[in-house]
Amino acid sequence: MLCALKHVLIEFGPDRDAHIDVAVRVILETFPEARLEVAQGLLDDDLLIEARIPLRRLDEWPAVSRRAHSSPAVSHHATE
Repeated sequence: MLCALKHVLIEFGPDRDAHIDVAVRVILETFPEARLEVAQGLLDDDLLIEARIPLRRLDEWPAVSRRAHSSPAVSHHATE
């Protein structure tokens, strides 16, 4: 399977773990076959979620990315 490598930036802050959880959940809901890794970001305190998604589904990424980048507090209230 051909994959595209996409990233979600996770900035340092008090909600970082929650943000990682939300982003992983959002990505895997849409792309259950995705392979995810957490990697060091460009800045020392930042992390990246590297998502390898099927190339044939690349057009779905922008909507997933918007949801994965949203604040954990916003995402939590949106799902209640």
